Amino acid sequence: MTKILGAESTTDEVLDGIDLSGKRVLVTGVSAGLGVETARALATHGAEVVGAARDLDKARRVTQAIGAAGKGSLALIELDLASLASVRAAADALVNAARPFDLVIANAGVMACPKGTTKDGFETQFGTNHLGHFVLVNRIASLLKSGSRLVNLSSAGHRYSDVNLDDPNFERTPYTEFGAYGRSKTANVLFAVEFDR
Repeated sequence: MTKILGAESTTDEVLDGIDLSGKRVLVTGVSAGLGVETARALATHGAEVVGAARDLDKARRVTQAIGAAGKGSLALIELDLASLASVRAAADALVNAARPFDLVIANAGVMACPKGTTKDGFETQFGTNHLGHFVLVNRIASLLKSGSRLVNLSSAGHRYSDVNLDDPNFERTPYTEFGAYGRSKTANVLFAVEFDR
């Protein structure tokens, strides 16, 4: 039977009838929004979820019911995508644990924030939304099982901005919050396409 899903479909409708037991999934950004709901739905359907968040205390508070709600599980790891040292530390901990993933969902991000920089000096949205995930995914690529999936969350924002590698930090072009966001989302799309090759 074919399911018809659309923009109004819930995670539970999408996963209805699917048993994810035995599947291991990494989800970034599990302290709010889509990340929490994604982790909940996957764990409810049996997945072993590793949830990454910058603020572990907040993530613990908002996800405390997830493990008890389903047949899967949720373990949390610290990951600040605005710090490449944090990204490397989280990735190295995952690699050292040597437990492969069936699915990686690069969900975490920031949107339309005032001009600023990451700890490494990159424009905040490009550094967090794209570069952090780029380093994470490439560093844990050895953990992706054959046939595994990478889901890079983007948005319609990618339709309104290109990626300007000549001026990624808006040093010579005017900064706009949504322009910078669009650049980061375009980078997400381009990375996903290239990673799939």
